[in-house]
Amino acid sequence: MLNIPNYLTVIRIIGSVCIPILLLFEVKETGCFWALIIFIFCSVTDFLDGYIARKLNLVTDFGKLMDPLVDKILTSAVFIILSKEDMIPAWITITIISREFLVTGLRLLASNQGKVLSADSLGKWKTTSQIIVASYFLTILGSNEPILKYLKFINQPMFGDLLIIICTTITVISGWSYLSKNRELVKTS
Repeated sequence: MLNIPNYLTVIRIIGSVCIPILLLFEVKETGCFWALIIFIFCSVTDFLDGYIARKLNLVTDFGKLMDPLVDKILTSAVFIILSKEDMIPAWITITIISREFLVTGLRLLASNQGKVLSADSLGKWKTTSQIIVASYFLTILGSNEPILKYLKFINQPMFGDLLIIICTTITVISGWSYLSKNRELVKTS
């Protein structure tokens, strides 16, 4: 049975399907705007579902499995599209997705050994930095649309490059931290 946090996760699943459709098929003149709104909404619900699940003791197996999986699908989809649009270098997207596969693999190994790897503060910083980068570049992507044209001024290449560097650095450090903290999982498998 689904509870409130799980419904929020299902909403994010739907959002992670809608965003690529809006961006890849260039829906009318507001596709990027709606993709940005849905992405921000999904990012907020990511925080909310975890908070509500822990606060009200509504943690479920569905949530433990699907919540991190949906986050990875959502982030990966947006970064892949941003790379396709030449806004983010492909190697950055590959680095981000590789880190997600690494951590997911470690979590699967831990699960097989009856352990749970929960997100640490670096993982939360990684997620926050990726949300900021994705939102920034989705805004730039949509700044040609009438509804977002007043935001053209935020297209500052040096600022965007700085955001990408910070995000990539945190992503790599976070992945390395997970791997080094949990290297015994790899050794015992």
